[in-house]
Amino acid sequence: QVMAGDQQIGMYFSGKGKMTYVSAEPLEAGIVMLEARKASDLTAEKSGQGVTLSDEFSSVYIRSGGVALPPLTGGGAPLDAAFAKHREQFGKARWKPATHLLIRQRIDAPTAPVAFIEFGPDDLVAYEFDSIDKKAETLASLRRNNNSRAPELRGAFFPVTISEQPVGRDRKAFVDPPFLLTNLDYTLIAEQDETAKLSVTETLTARNKPLSVVRLSLYSDTFDTNGKKRIYKVSSVVDAAGKPLPFHHADGEITVGLPSKIGPNQSATLKFEIAGDFLYRPAGDSYWQLGTEPWFPQPDLNGQYYTIHSVIKQKKPWIAFAPGETVRRAEEGDYNVVENRIDKPVQFAVALGGRYHFDESTEDGLTIRVATYALKNENAMKKLSNLARKTIAFYDPILGPFPFKEFNIIEIHELGWGQAPPATMFITKEAFNPLQNTENQFYSRGVNHRFAHEIAHQYWGHVVKMGSGEEQWVTEGFAEYSSSFATQAIKGKGARESLVSEWRSNAKDSTQFSPIPFANRLYWGEDYMGFVHRTHLIYDKGAYLLAVIHRQLGDDKFFTFLRSTQKFFEWKYLTTNDIARVLQRVEPGTDWNDFFAKHYWGTELPELPKK
Repeated sequence: QVMAGDQQIGMYFSGKGKMTYVSAEPLEAGIVMLEARKASDLTAEKSGQGVTLSDEFSSVYIRSGGVALPPLTGGGAPLDAAFAKHREQFGKARWKPATHLLIRQRIDAPTAPVAFIEFGPDDLVAYEFDSIDKKAETLASLRRNNNSRAPELRGAFFPVTISEQPVGRDRKAFVDPPFLLTNLDYTLIAEQDETAKLSVTETLTARNKPLSVVRLSLYSDTFDTNGKKRIYKVSSVVDAAGKPLPFHHADGEITVGLPSKIGPNQSATLKFEIAGDFLYRPAGDSYWQLGTEPWFPQPDLNGQYYTIHSVIKQKKPWIAFAPGETVRRAEEGDYNVVENRIDKPVQFAVALGGRYHFDESTEDGLTIRVATYALKNENAMKKLSNLARKTIAFYDPILGPFPFKEFNIIEIHELGWGQAPPATMFITKEAFNPLQNTENQFYSRGVNHRFAHEIAHQYWGHVVKMGSGEEQWVTEGFAEYSSSFATQAIKGKGARESLVSEWRSNAKDSTQFSPIPFANRLYWGEDYMGFVHRTHLIYDKGAYLLAVIHRQLGDDKFFTFLRSTQKFFEWKYLTTNDIARVLQRVEPGTDWNDFFAKHYWGTELPELPKK
C-alpha cells in the first residue's frame, strides 16, 4: 500500500505481469498502430475497429481516486527499495504531476474516477484516466532523449501519446473547461542579466461545476539554446485580499487551492509572484522572448479567454513590446516602460524585449509599428508597414475589419519562420533584408505569402479560436488558404493555383499517416519526418480541403461562408462540427458532415472539382 498520511492513495507491485489496453475508437486506430510501432515496444494488434495494445512488466505503481482498490492479501518481502528505484526512474519523466489530478479529484469531485499507472522498468509506459479536467483516457510511451544539448535532459523520458480516447464526451464537440482565465494583468521587470520578476494577477471564472482547486500550466524550468537550465520560481500565491493560498508547483504545472469554493459563473482572483533567470537570449543575441508557452499560469486552450493589461519595465537601453493598445511609453529611472491593454478575449499572450528600434504610423484608426533588431532599418520599416496595410485592406471585404487598433511587426534574429500572437507578428530577418545574402535570399522566397499568412491569423486564431490541438486547422489551414488570395493579388492567379497544387501534393504524401485532428501526435523528439507530415496535414491538407470546398461552392458562396464564420463565431471557439453547420446554411444540398468524416476525421483525399 502507498499512503499519504493516513489515506491510501495507491498500490505498488513487483513481479511479472502483463498489461492490456484497448483503443476502441475507430477514428484513432491508424495513428495508434503507427505510434505503437514507431515510439514504443508495445505489441499492437487490430481488434475489430480498434487496436489492442499489450506489454509485459515487472513493476507497476497504481494511484487512483473514485475507484476502489482491491484488498491486499498474503505476505511477501518488503518492497521499499524496489519502490524507491521505481520512483527514481519515473522521476526522470517530463510529465505533469499525477498528484495534482488526485488532489483535484479528492477535493472537488470525490466520486469521479481518476487513475494514474506507471509500468516498468524496461519499457516505460504511463496510463492516465481523467474524467474531470481533460476528460480523456491516455496511454503514453516514455521515450529517452539522448540528443538534447541540455545535460539534464539527456536521459530524461518524454511522453509520446499512443492512444487518447474521450471519456464521457464526443471527440468532435468542444470540451467545456472547468474554468476560464478571463483576465490577465501582469507586471514584468526585465533586467540585463537575464533575470526577471513577474507579478501576475488572474481572474478565473468557474464554468458548470463548483471549484475549489485549479490546475494551471506554468513552466518550472526551461532550457536555453545552449542547453542551460533556466528556472521559474513561484514565491507566493495570494487571493485578492492578500491572503496566502496553498499551492504546489512542479514539472510544468501549478495547483492552487482557492480561498473559498466558487460556483458556476463565479470568479476568483489569484496573484502570483514569480522570479527567475528565464529571460535568456537565444544564441547569445540581444533580445529575449516570452512566446506562446506557459510563462505565466494558464489553463489549456479551451480555458484561455482573457483580456490583458500588461506593464513591462525593461532595463535600459533595451525596449520592450507587448500586444494591444499602447497606454504609455515612458522612462522610470533605469527602465524603459511600456503599458498595453487588450479588451477582447484572446489566447497566446507574449512579450519581447531587446536592442530594437521602431517606427509607427497611424491611418484610419490603425497604428502599425515595425521594430527592427539591432540597427534602425528605415527602408524595411516603411516597406513592411505598407505591405501590412495593403494586406489588411485586402482582407477587409473577405474577413471583416481588422480586429485590433494596433499591430506590431517585430524582427526576430533568425531565419525562416513567422508567428502571430494577438495584434503582433514575429517574423524572421529575411523579411527585413531579403537580398542581404544568399541564405536570406533562399528563405525570402515566398515571404510575402508567409507575411499574409501571419496577418490572417489575427482573424483565424484570435477572432475565431481553436479550443484544442485537434482543431488546429481552424487557425493554420484557414490562415494558409486566406493568404493565398493575397498571394494571388500580388503575383497573379497562377501563383495561387501553384499553391493549391503544392498543398495537394504534400497532403497526398502525408494523409496516409494520420487524419488531420491527430497530426500533432506525429511529431515528437527529434522526429523530423513526423514534423513534416504534421505540417503537411494541418497546413496543407487543411488548406486543400478549403480549396475543394471553394471550387464546389463558387466564389460568392465561399466568401459568404468565410464572412459568416467570422461573424457567427466572433471572439468564440470554432470546431469542425461548427464549420459543417455554417456550410450547411450556405449550401444546404451537400452532406458536409460526411465530407469531413471522410476527409478531415478520415484519411481520404478528395479530388478538386473541375471548374
